[in-house]
Amino acid sequence: MIKALLIDGDGATLKKTKYFSEVYAEEYHIPEEKLRSFFKDKFRDCQKGKADLKQELTPHLKDWGWKGTVEEFLDYWFHTQTIPNQPILDFLHTLRERGIKCYLATDQEKYRAEYIANNLRFKDYFDHCFFSCDLGYDKSQIEFFEALLEKIGLKPEEAIYWDDEDIEMAKAAGINASIYESFENFRDEINILLNLSQ
Repeated sequence: MIKALLIDGDGATLKKTKYFSEVYAEEYHIPEEKLRSFFKDKFRDCQKGKADLKQELTPHLKDWGWKGTVEEFLDYWFHTQTIPNQPILDFLHTLRERGIKCYLATDQEKYRAEYIANNLRFKDYFDHCFFSCDLGYDKSQIEFFEALLEKIGLKPEEAIYWDDEDIEMAKAAGINASIYESFENFRDEINILLNLSQ
């Protein structure tokens, strides 16, 4: 019996946008590779809670052409690249009213995680928000899903997971995982899986 829905942030409950490095490079006229190398390296440690994003960003901002503070940089980033997918959030509210537990399962470093949970009020839409920075693993590691299941006290077959691209480790953990393509497709599949009426 399915007891819980797990769903990703970016590309699912957060609208899919261009990568921040791409958007920033275009606006500030710098080579995207200057940012991309950071996001492929140090940023990964931040997402796993092993480094602090503000500390890691600070040495790079001048080279990236940013004239403000690191806090202003994060504010610019989060406000332009963190947009809720409201139809999904509203649907999750309906699922929770019907007794289905809903959990956010996403790779985030701590400052954006706080923004998502508090500023965007995701903590009100979910039974709990699970961020990679808190679990110590990201979604490319099976331990991410094993730790999440342990915390909510469910067996893998009691959960279903949706993500716009990363589902292999969820499957490896024994979770029924699907690719998120559109809200309509997601809603219809959920209604079938949970035997819910439209």
